[in-house]
Amino acid sequence: MFDRFGCDTYGLTDATAVIQAELETASVMMTLKSIGDVPAEEEFSSVELDRIAEQLDPPSQALTEMVRRIANKLELDVCSIYVLEADLQHLCLAVTMGLDQSSIGHVRMQISEGLAGLVAEQLKSVSVAAASEHPRFKHFPEAGEDKYSSFHGLALCDENQLQGVLVVQTIEARKYSEEEVELINSFAKAIAPFVTHCRLIEYINR
Repeated sequence: MFDRFGCDTYGLTDATAVIQAELETASVMMTLKSIGDVPAEEEFSSVELDRIAEQLDPPSQALTEMVRRIANKLELDVCSIYVLEADLQHLCLAVTMGLDQSSIGHVRMQISEGLAGLVAEQLKSVSVAAASEHPRFKHFPEAGEDKYSSFHGLALCDENQLQGVLVVQTIEARKYSEEEVELINSFAKAIAPFVTHCRLIEYINR
């Protein structure tokens, strides 16, 4: 079954509660661990992503490592992934480097609210130098994001199906350069299939 975003619901009847439960479990297991001795400057390639996915389990840990690599490469203070829940109306914080780890699985928003929701709603990237001044800004005190100013988010789509939203933030107000935006876009395209895999595997392992 597909919704208006073209997203496959995987035929789940009560998947929203399932995904939430798995995300909460995964939050305990997630640690910002690196793999081997791969230099931080190494190219963020599909081969390297495959290697990360093979060596880290559950998939949420692999995504955590991928997020860490993105943040380090672009010198970002925050890099997060919000997954689209099975009701196709909510986003939930699944992985983050920079925000409070205890907020994983607990920070949720409708796609009609918040900047990440705006990205999902419009399927367009949103870049704001001072996020708190944007009319769609929504404050989540439990995430510990008060000190972060800039926001850049873009949709994670796999085979034209929305899977979630990638968000990067920095403490200082920052306008992302064209080169940085292109890099973030390329990273988002690369990790989108892994987000799909994570959503599906978390349900199967229930």
